[in-house]
Amino acid sequence: MLHKYRVTFWTVGLSLIVGLAAWSSAGRVQAGPTCEQFVQTGPDEGGKKSTSKKKAKPKKSDDEMPRVRWGQKRNETDAEYDKRYERLLKRIKQDKRGDSSDGTFMKGQEEVRLWTYMGHPFIVRTDISKEFTADTAMYMEMLHREYGRAYSKLLGGVPADVREKIEVIVFADRETYMQNGGTPGSGGFFMSFGHLVGDRGPHWPARRYRLQQFTDGVTDFRKWEKGTLKHEAAHMELQLRLGNTLYPGANIGVPVDCPRWWNEGHAAVFEYWDFDKTVEENFAEIPNRGRYAPVIRRIVGTPKWKDFNYVWTIDPESWHKDMTSEQGFLNYAQAWSLAAYMMGGGRQGWKDFRAVFDLSKRVGSDRQTTYMGDRTRAWEEKFPAEAKETLEKNWTKWVQENISRDKSVPDEEYYLKRGGYNPDVKDKLQRYSSTEIENLRKWIREEEERRKKSKQIER
Repeated sequence: MLHKYRVTFWTVGLSLIVGLAAWSSAGRVQAGPTCEQFVQTGPDEGGKKSTSKKKAKPKKSDDEMPRVRWGQKRNETDAEYDKRYERLLKRIKQDKRGDSSDGTFMKGQEEVRLWTYMGHPFIVRTDISKEFTADTAMYMEMLHREYGRAYSKLLGGVPADVREKIEVIVFADRETYMQNGGTPGSGGFFMSFGHLVGDRGPHWPARRYRLQQFTDGVTDFRKWEKGTLKHEAAHMELQLRLGNTLYPGANIGVPVDCPRWWNEGHAAVFEYWDFDKTVEENFAEIPNRGRYAPVIRRIVGTPKWKDFNYVWTIDPESWHKDMTSEQGFLNYAQAWSLAAYMMGGGRQGWKDFRAVFDLSKRVGSDRQTTYMGDRTRAWEEKFPAEAKETLEKNWTKWVQENISRDKSVPDEEYYLKRGGYNPDVKDKLQRYSSTEIENLRKWIREEEERRKKSKQIER
């Protein structure tokens, strides 16, 4: 989708190039459709390092929930972590009133002053509190470190290019998020700009990468559901490895394009990443958790299951067009299942994942464009009919073996009901009738209230 921030371009030609880049899968990528269109209530093996240092049992805070040391390293004592946290906390400053060099943020008619941490590679900013900003910064550091281990396994050690900083912004509410560049129907987005974005001052150090979302009123970092953050961060980490295609003399770098299903599907897998587990343990758990498996097990083998070619070739325009309909979530679910096979299917799956990455980095996604020539031919040569047929068989076999109808994930009933589907029907994906959905609203509202009041920590 075309970016809405204030930008001045030099020529019409540059506008066209940047505009096309923004439409690409590398331009603006966002988390899967929320349940708003359904039921409304209103280079490392990834192994854990052994350590002889003992960690104290976390102390409980005033609300009887234990303190969480977000991003604590595996060989780091509590005392060492606490010193690191305090140093980071002291570096967080609230933006100066009226200073637009770091951007202007509004809530209604009032200017919002963000709490900002200037770190590397992340500049972390929130309108919530100094402590929430610090927790977010520590979490992003951990996420970058642990995702790196996963990508090392998948890509054989291709590093992230972090020479340019990434701006991470978290707002407390949807209204402020939307007023400051948020996308309708999304819980967040990651944007890689093909130009130096113009809504910051000329010396702002993060003008190519931005990750933005909101907490929907949650101000305690422990209670904030972090699936969207994990999803958007996966887009970020992938783009930091794909890089940009530079245009000499134009001083711009168009983000390298990649297939939409692959980008969104692999990010959907990362939504449920468990930072207490190793890479191998996380890969093994892919089919056993999350909101996509319950849907996949009910649509495979039915008319709702799209064939391989549909998933393989879907373009960004069609993807965005589907975002406000049921098909939008089904697109995410099938993309998740194909990426899940590649990430959780062992060496053959990793080989397929790496092949898609290498070809994307070389020629972009499988689409004909006016400014990059015929990329389709390169994809057909790398993945001829026989290769795609083999890939489809491997994918289908993995789904049938790992996401069969006699299995379930934790919270399967909740995920399905929240999406408007009947969990008691196993042989197909069956929506509730409008009358049933009206009766269901109370159950969902009570369940969500119960979850909010629980002492569960969202990791």
